[in-house]
Amino acid sequence: MRRWAQVAAIGITSVVSACSVDPVADQGTATQPAAAAATATAPTVVTGPARAAPATPTVESSPRLAVEPEGLRWFLQPSGSARPVPFGRQENEVLASLERVLGPATQGTNRDCGAGPVQVASWPNGLSLVFQDDRFVGWGLARWPKGQIATAAGIAPGSTRAELESAYDADVIQTSLGTEFSAGGLHGVLDGTTAGARITDMWAGVSCVAR
Repeated sequence: MRRWAQVAAIGITSVVSACSVDPVADQGTATQPAAAAATATAPTVVTGPARAAPATPTVESSPRLAVEPEGLRWFLQPSGSARPVPFGRQENEVLASLERVLGPATQGTNRDCGAGPVQVASWPNGLSLVFQDDRFVGWGLARWPKGQIATAAGIAPGSTRAELESAYDADVIQTSLGTEFSAGGLHGVLDGTTAGARITDMWAGVSCVAR
């Protein structure tokens, strides 16, 4: 099996800064007559309730990337709101958004892909993206120690067949790749046929898997 160039998936970070004015700094101090200075007590400065510091928005500061049959999806934390990154999106837009969160990708060209020459961008977490004609057309995900990307249902390389089948209506068949599965537009390979067999690779969209 010709393996994917290992890769990832858009991250939008928002930094909001605020400055506050000390409410005590502008308060004047009353001047006491000299004769009463010995007995006068220090004036009481009354301030309003302390201002709470503006909460720093974290909705877009900790996005989580998920893979899906139609492309990728960002889940923004902690709100849980989602932003899809579907196949067909411009290559530069997809790369820019992922690199903001995942760091620079390793890029190259696969001229031997069955779908024709494609550009591949990969990250150390096992994610690879496939681009053709400047468009996002596919992704691949391999089992890596630093892997942290999964489907919204939590299925990723390392998940068992039992977990896969509890999350998706998956068909499992024997092919030249070994034990291969498909669940809608989601595809992958297991390292065995038992319920405890684990996913080694997953992909969707255009792939360069050689059978």
